[in-house]
Amino acid sequence: MSDHPISDRLFLIGTVHRDRYGEERLSRILEQLRPGLVTVEMSPYARDYRTGQTRPQLLRLERILKRLAKELGCPLQQLNRHPAIADIRGLLALPFEYRAARAYADADGADLKLVDLSEVSIPKLRQVETGLISYRNLKILVRRPTGVPPSGNEGYAGARQLLAEDAPESLRRTFLRNRRGTEGIGPRDAAMAEKIVELLQRRPEQRLVHIGGWVHLIDDPQQQTLYSHLAAWRPQRLLLGSR
Repeated sequence: MSDHPISDRLFLIGTVHRDRYGEERLSRILEQLRPGLVTVEMSPYARDYRTGQTRPQLLRLERILKRLAKELGCPLQQLNRHPAIADIRGLLALPFEYRAARAYADADGADLKLVDLSEVSIPKLRQVETGLISYRNLKILVRRPTGVPPSGNEGYAGARQLLAEDAPESLRRTFLRNRRGTEGIGPRDAAMAEKIVELLQRRPEQRLVHIGGWVHLIDDPQQQTLYSHLAAWRPQRLLLGSR
């Protein structure tokens, strides 16, 4: 690691996706940092899909749930409260990271850029349509036992351990081993880092805050995470659940 001080220009905020309290937490920290540039780990395709193409999927979900409610002899409201159904609705909704960033940018005149890869988002979102929202799959999901919906705090506990300055290299290496690849750590991180660096170079007077999944903020022994790609800029890492 370099001995140079950390930057006051670049902040990386790590989140647990679908954190129930994430929007409020993130809005608060954006107001504290007041960046002129905000980037989000989301692709333009994912935004456009969720703002313009999810209504047919939600209607199909509702039709299947009504059918299952009759077959299983339970209230439709009960099925709609099932955590698995809530997760599917969450996948089709704009994520809290985008909602908070958009609201901040609109209110404060900051520039908001989506820096993830659309070519990665397209097959993942199509899988939601064809794989998740099907009669067969939903029948399996709603029969599973329900528990307490996760708040996101559970994910942050593990994140704190892996993002700690003294996190053992062996622990970081083992954790990342099965998270590399086209959809995980690797090309996506390199592409996002390239876009962030371009913004930093074009707008040297502006503070930039990037918002995305905390896994991409791990100090990677193989130098493939977003944080590792941006290490020369000495970014400050902030874990949302610690704020």
